[in-house]
Amino acid sequence: MAEKSILNNSNLEMYQVKKTNKFVTVLIYIGLIIWLIIDLFPIYYLITFSLKSNDEIFGSNVLGLPRDWLFSNYSEAMSRGNMPRNFLNSIIVSGATIIIVLVAAIMATYALTRINWRGSKLMNSIFMLGITIPIHVALFPVYSTFTKIGMLKNMPYTSLIIPYAAFGLSMAIMISTGFMNDIPKELDEAANIDGCGTWGIFIRVIFPLMRPALATIGIYTFLQCWNEFMFASIFINDSAHKTLPVGIAELQGRTTTDWGVVGAGLAIATLPMLIIYVFLSRRIQESFMVGAVKG
Repeated sequence: MAEKSILNNSNLEMYQVKKTNKFVTVLIYIGLIIWLIIDLFPIYYLITFSLKSNDEIFGSNVLGLPRDWLFSNYSEAMSRGNMPRNFLNSIIVSGATIIIVLVAAIMATYALTRINWRGSKLMNSIFMLGITIPIHVALFPVYSTFTKIGMLKNMPYTSLIIPYAAFGLSMAIMISTGFMNDIPKELDEAANIDGCGTWGIFIRVIFPLMRPALATIGIYTFLQCWNEFMFASIFINDSAHKTLPVGIAELQGRTTTDWGVVGAGLAIATLPMLIIYVFLSRRIQESFMVGAVKG
């Protein structure tokens, strides 16, 4: 018995995790603090930048806190740049694009991975080919086509939603394919035995299990649409339908620019992404981690 206890103690000592040296711990915390400062500095600079005058921005107070807190920059950006309307336009375009991409991607992935039909692999390869094509390569042909059919004048929102959704679909299918391939097909067979058809299996079995993939796709699509500038600046001509990036660009004057007002516009555009990250950070991390494991 004594020998067994000695052996057990020796085994415990072999597998016991050694405590980290205090000096190493201090170095780790110092490194994390430095990394935190580096990550938070752009936000700090943007906020202080938006509250300064041109004299402070280009003078002796580039990095410090504002001497005169010019909150009027935000009110001027809201009025002169028509920010409330631009903000609403960006929400409409981004929201519609996300819904189209989510529905189309998950249905296409279901047809490509769960239904046996000739040409499914070829079709999947064609979708994946879309990842290699930059969105701005199609700028001229899409613009020419939409001009001929009158979409730019009559349906300005649609002229942005269609190319955004089309070019976001390939990445969305690739993300959802990794998730759906890991869902056991035995679940489909069990649901089929219980009386579910193709739509029943999709709605009752596949769709609930694809929520992490839908979160990942939604986040990716939102960032793509919210920050896109080239299509929005060329396709939208009237001020009533311009998105945030275009509205911020128009805050610059032809001869002189009040850069504090431009910074206020950038802060307003950045605010939604910061709010989403603060409230959904855990969900975002979980969705990307699950996607990494399943992919």
